[in-house]
Amino acid sequence: MRELEVLESAVREAAAAVLEGDRRASGKSTDTGVYDVVTAPDVAAEKAIIGRILAEFPDDLIVSEETRPGSEMSGRAWAIDPIDGTMNYSRGIPFYGIQGVFAEDGVPKASAIYLPEQDEMFTASGDGAFLNGVRIGTAEARPLRECILTTGDFSRRSEAFRDAQSVLLTECRDVVARFKMVGAACVDFAYLAAGRTDVHVRFVNKVWDYLPGLFLAESAGAVYDRRLMEEKRLLVLCSCAEVLDEASKKISPVLSGLLR
Repeated sequence: MRELEVLESAVREAAAAVLEGDRRASGKSTDTGVYDVVTAPDVAAEKAIIGRILAEFPDDLIVSEETRPGSEMSGRAWAIDPIDGTMNYSRGIPFYGIQGVFAEDGVPKASAIYLPEQDEMFTASGDGAFLNGVRIGTAEARPLRECILTTGDFSRRSEAFRDAQSVLLTECRDVVARFKMVGAACVDFAYLAAGRTDVHVRFVNKVWDYLPGLFLAESAGAVYDRRLMEEKRLLVLCSCAEVLDEASKKISPVLSGLLR
């Protein structure tokens, strides 16, 4: 589809500004007062992506992290995150990416996540999920105690989410084989979609943080409890139904009770 072609080319072109940009970071405010950063390439990449999209679809709505931080996704709409994992990027840690999603009336139709340090382009549409043009799928079913679970950084926007993440790490430490906290949602979702990890737990907030990756992972076969997501804003994303069933018994109850 044309929207996917434009999105894929836009994030790839923006990567040049990111890879060659000045990685010095400036602090920015958050709802909880936790330290967060922004860089000049964040803004430059965002403007480049928005310009590319509007050149093709001038009447479409765009929301983005740095310059258009709205939440409305009605009609034809795009959500853009120019650098997801900016802290990693600013410190020379190669786990960050450029991502975006196109939706119609809130329903995702196409997404792209580009991990420039690895030159990995993940895309999704109605045709499935792909990595550098090759179809991908989630991992096979395995017991939860053999699974790799990733979770996001401690929330910068909610104390309740931060407390719940602490509980996740302590109460569920022996439930799974390994915990990973990469510090970039795009990597978390992409790795689950490609079968590299099995479970991803995060507390969702801004649409540009989670929707590109969630659509990618679903297109690759991932599943989650939609009611839990809608009511608690808690996403427990799993490689398959068997893993989700076990996670719903051993992980979800530990966290959902904290989120009133």
